[in-house]
Amino acid sequence: MKLNKLIIPLCLSINSSAIYANESTSGLIEPIMVTIPAGTFQMGDIDKEDAQPVHKVMLPEFSLGKYEVTVREFRHFVQESGYDMPTKCIHQLNGWFNYGATAGTWENNSLNTSDFQPVNCIGWKSANAYVQWLAEKTGRPYRLPSEAEWEYAARAGTSSKYYFGDDPDQTLVCEYENTADLTGENILQRDTNTSYVNFFNGKSNCVDHSAYASIVGMYKPNPFGLHDMISNVVEFTADCYKKNYKNVPTNGQPWTSENCEFRVARGGSWHWNTFAVSERGVMGKDFIGAVEGFRIALDGAAPAMGGNTKQFKKTLKIAQHSEQLRRDAVLPYPDTVTNLTIKQQQGLVTLSWDKSEQTDIESYRVYRNSAIGSTFKLLAPNIVETIFKDANIDNHQYEYTVVAVRRHQQSDYSNTVKTRAPWVQIPGRLEAESASEITGSSVGRTSDIDGKFNLTGPGGISDKAIMSYQLEVAKSGHYSLSYRVAAPNDTKGFAILVNDKELATEKVTSTGGYNQWQTQTGATIYLNQSKNKLTIQSHDKNWKLNWVNFKQK
Repeated sequence: MKLNKLIIPLCLSINSSAIYANESTSGLIEPIMVTIPAGTFQMGDIDKEDAQPVHKVMLPEFSLGKYEVTVREFRHFVQESGYDMPTKCIHQLNGWFNYGATAGTWENNSLNTSDFQPVNCIGWKSANAYVQWLAEKTGRPYRLPSEAEWEYAARAGTSSKYYFGDDPDQTLVCEYENTADLTGENILQRDTNTSYVNFFNGKSNCVDHSAYASIVGMYKPNPFGLHDMISNVVEFTADCYKKNYKNVPTNGQPWTSENCEFRVARGGSWHWNTFAVSERGVMGKDFIGAVEGFRIALDGAAPAMGGNTKQFKKTLKIAQHSEQLRRDAVLPYPDTVTNLTIKQQQGLVTLSWDKSEQTDIESYRVYRNSAIGSTFKLLAPNIVETIFKDANIDNHQYEYTVVAVRRHQQSDYSNTVKTRAPWVQIPGRLEAESASEITGSSVGRTSDIDGKFNLTGPGGISDKAIMSYQLEVAKSGHYSLSYRVAAPNDTKGFAILVNDKELATEKVTSTGGYNQWQTQTGATIYLNQSKNKLTIQSHDKNWKLNWVNFKQK
């Protein structure tokens, strides 16, 4: 019986196209819709600058797709319309997404494996072309939802951070959404040596059984009966993006303009931790990515389902059942390793931890990041003892964590330990990653010709980033500063503080892009011969830092 339970989901998931080959491919599939009742709600978020002012919106009855549009549904549009679809997409995982478009399409990319997953690699223009085609074919005015309709439907009468509550410990979300979780962490580390930890907004503390995009409808719906509203894939809306809600429509209509370079995107995706219902995204009109899709809106009540839609519903149910069998067959993940400790002596790091109480644990894995605040990467697999020594360390802080392994599945990470922060010798060069504390920024491998790492972030270093360093100054005197930076635009730069006293403010001028580096000349400051605390306090976003050099005059 146990063997059959394992074999059935494996067989059913091998080739969904072959299983459903008898389904008609000539007729279009209208989406399965849900009627959203008329009502009012407070739209926006007092804690989000671009989601203010919070304002009252009154909406008439409308209907919205129960699910995100799937590959199966989208195929009819491409085949019948002959629409010229994009042939490149930001979708290959290599560390994280390659930020140069790679070969890949809506039906041929490395992240979609089922016809019943949300379609991706399409861009806003293709999504909008689809709804226009569907409206013309059916005579119903199908369209993309407005941003207000989306938020109203996602909230579904609730006022909490998510429609299922505030979930401060991130333990409930996996019942409702396909988000960044332990399943994804396992597969990302296995496939790409990549981690959610220290990436953007981290990961949830639960298991949702889907590493990438999920077949639609696998999780609990929100109170309106809509599935995957705030995760799985990001969803396009009809609105142009503006930086706030001043003078936006209050009747549920989209805000648009003639020169619409950016569109509003809503919800999160499988590769981000869950976003609040009020979170706004922005997407360039020509951007083609692998975690963006859409669902469909329509004025008035949901129409009755036609024959092709009923057939689609049946085949979707079979796919969902097959996927649920696969998930049910997955064994529980091992328990988390406890009591990780660190000793550091003369360039040698010794880690030790408690032996797992689970008798079937096969081994342990040690993870280390390249510098504090950066992504954890596998350092040592197949460790059978509860001790590990690392002699391969540079002169900056590292963090370590350990996992237990059983049948190719690893536990969540243990507590994190870190090496001591280095003392940077002055005169000389301060490497950006050698900070003792970092907030509002992260460490990444540099694209510069000089150095191993640089400070960066989702939009470069943030405007509230603070980086602290330990300086050991050999001789009192004046020191001229120079710094190695990359920035697509001129910025307000950063302040230099020594022992909490501001000594200089440096503007970062445009270098031409994030991968074009320049050495820029800074101010001259006075340093005392002693051990000092240096702080770099960012005043703007969209810049990167490789190093700062201190030359005695």
